[in-house]
Amino acid sequence: MREKRNAFFILSMFLLIVVPTKSLKAQEGILDELSVLFLNKLIATAKENYPRVKNQNSLVLSAKTDVAGAKISWLEPLSFQYVTRSNRASSNLVNVTTADIINGYQFGIAINPGSLLNKPSQVKRAKEQLKIAQYNREEYFLTLESEVKTRYYNYLLAQKSIIPMNNVLLDAQNNLNLVKLAYQKAEVSLEQYNAATTMYNQAYVSILQAEVNFLSAKAALEELTVLKLEEIK
Repeated sequence: MREKRNAFFILSMFLLIVVPTKSLKAQEGILDELSVLFLNKLIATAKENYPRVKNQNSLVLSAKTDVAGAKISWLEPLSFQYVTRSNRASSNLVNVTTADIINGYQFGIAINPGSLLNKPSQVKRAKEQLKIAQYNREEYFLTLESEVKTRYYNYLLAQKSIIPMNNVLLDAQNNLNLVKLAYQKAEVSLEQYNAATTMYNQAYVSILQAEVNFLSAKAALEELTVLKLEEIK
């Protein structure tokens, strides 16, 4: 009887271990599931919606505004003045205090040489700040693109990991049912029945962890795209 029990237990363990291994070999890899088109859409969506990208765009826009302001500020060193005097006959007399003898409109221009000479450096500095802002944005785009790719690959890995875990769970369930039936017929020992139960529980916990990993990977990817993956076509 003991030999019969051992033979049945070994057969059930063989079916649990060997059969899933064969099915795993027949499964497609991550490269088969990878979609370059969808990945590019993910990257484009992240660049459009991720808040830090909007921050980088605002910095570039602010730097462009500074350049425009620096160019307009060329007029600051120049000041325009004008006065008007009456053409009435009574006003044609010379003002002894101011020595004004000209009637009508009078215009004048004042120039601040120091401020005028400083303007080229201000414009150049503003342009350099614009370049820095643009370079920082380009650098962040590269970082964001790499992060989207990494999270997409982790998402595919987590998604693919559920399939073999589910197969193991099904095999463990089938094996437990067989061992339980055999135990009821006194064909296997309590120790063998407990071992089958333990293997089923471990497989169940593993599939739960695989599902959590998948949901976490999906959430991490959607953190960058802002939109749900189902909304990205």
